[in-house]
Amino acid sequence: MLIAVLAVSWAAIFTRWCGDTPALVIAFYRMTWSFLFFLVLALREPTAIPEGFQRLSTRQRLLVLLAGVFLALHFAGWIAALQLTVVAHSVMLAATHPVFAIILSPFLLKERGGWQSLLALVLSLGGIALIVGQDLLVGTTHLYGDMLALSAALFITLYLFIARYLRGAIDLIPYLTIVYGSAALTLLILVLWNGQSLTGYSNQVYIMMFLLAAIPTGIGHSLLNWASRRMAVHKVNLAAQGETIFAALLAFLIFAEKPYGWFYYGALLVLGGIFLAMSERDQAASK
Repeated sequence: MLIAVLAVSWAAIFTRWCGDTPALVIAFYRMTWSFLFFLVLALREPTAIPEGFQRLSTRQRLLVLLAGVFLALHFAGWIAALQLTVVAHSVMLAATHPVFAIILSPFLLKERGGWQSLLALVLSLGGIALIVGQDLLVGTTHLYGDMLALSAALFITLYLFIARYLRGAIDLIPYLTIVYGSAALTLLILVLWNGQSLTGYSNQVYIMMFLLAAIPTGIGHSLLNWASRRMAVHKVNLAAQGETIFAALLAFLIFAEKPYGWFYYGALLVLGGIFLAMSERDQAASK
């Protein structure tokens, strides 16, 4: 888990080193190289992907592809947010997906939380209001970045809902291979739609985009998915929140970038809300 969190925390740094490369292009290369990496793993059992996909119902197949679309939109939104606001803001706001899970669960999963979920929602929304509200005073650029980070949290919530629904229907490697392929295709369409180029960037940018796929995705997200199938999911989710700390620390050490204003108060409220939400989810699972 520690290796996974440290690996994921480097995503913000590698993205920053891509400079002003369009967010959609960065996300495309990250997902494409991730797809190729998992395709090589899947080809050790050549029939795993087609057989795993064929066993799914039509609805489940569509959900796997839709998971890739949501993942593509998550990375596109989060990378764009990193280019507009400080690392700590983008990482913290993107980590609020448990809050969106509380809001959406009654509608999508027919699950309703108790008083802890309600308190978690109030705390988290209060923290978000503090972080985002101060950017109303800073300027529209940071505020736009905050909104993109929140949209990234929404899309990763929808992605995780699908992953939870399909957890027992298809093995991990075939599932991730198809999802990453779907995400890469979605991002390719968006890049072409926006008239952006996939070539002409510096060698450093291509190296950074490859490292995004190799370390945060190939190592970090793979280990998080692996851990979630071997230990309590709430522990994995709680440990993953360490990215908000490590990423902000790396940004400070490398770029001398630090949060400002009311961020620390807002972050405490958000993290408190997330911990409450995870705690109730664990209690419900144990029953």
